[in-house]
Amino acid sequence: MKINLKFAEYFSNILRNAESPISTNSDKMKRIYAVLMATILGITGFATSAADFFDTSMPEDLMNLGVRFGVNTSNRNLNKDVFNVWNCNSWGTGIDAGIIADINFRNWFSVQPGIFYESRSGKYAYVNVNNYTDEGDRILMSQFGRDRSYSLLIPIMACAHFNISDDLRWNLELGPYFQIVLKNSVNGEFSTPVIPSPEGLPAGYTAVNSTKGDFGLKMGSSLTILNHYIVGVHYEAGMLKPWNDSSLGGRRKAWVFSIGYNF
Repeated sequence: MKINLKFAEYFSNILRNAESPISTNSDKMKRIYAVLMATILGITGFATSAADFFDTSMPEDLMNLGVRFGVNTSNRNLNKDVFNVWNCNSWGTGIDAGIIADINFRNWFSVQPGIFYESRSGKYAYVNVNNYTDEGDRILMSQFGRDRSYSLLIPIMACAHFNISDDLRWNLELGPYFQIVLKNSVNGEFSTPVIPSPEGLPAGYTAVNSTKGDFGLKMGSSLTILNHYIVGVHYEAGMLKPWNDSSLGGRRKAWVFSIGYNF
């Protein structure tokens, strides 16, 4: 909000004269008038700022393109009862790179489809009771290693935009995404126990493979600086089981921290 400097100087002089020891009733009335006018200007300025913060006018451009680069930390887990002694899946790191398009319906609202290349990683450690000795001691089986995946992520998000200032815009983003797994690699042994007997001891093990895709919800917030530069953070919550055996449960999830540029 910009205030006319001449008005500001005028109100300042009125207040200064009204506070002098020889001020008249007329001066005091001018002071009251100045306070009222300043209040009105303040209210008007607040309304103008609120309108600018939530700008419902039509956009100048129907569509804007942008690029995004970032890092992520992700996790893909199993149900805790699959391995009954130790079941741990650590959060690993990866990269994100992609392009987006903002389809603008209003200055405050757009729909943003995009396509990203994404890598994810993580470590796992599993321990379960494999059998018992004649003395009744447990015989444990442990498995550990690292898994990596490479995929295409296609989000379609609804975006709300709020103007903090002329050079700073706050964005809230939410929408579904589709993930296509291009490659998945596991460095280490990874199999699950087959337990057909009521005693609960494994009769064998079967190899575990990753599913080839996922569907989930992407949500987050970002700042647009100087109308072009982007800094954002998003959470990706997978909704489908990540393993070929659905009884293993689990979900894919990731935090993504990104920077970007809008053309």
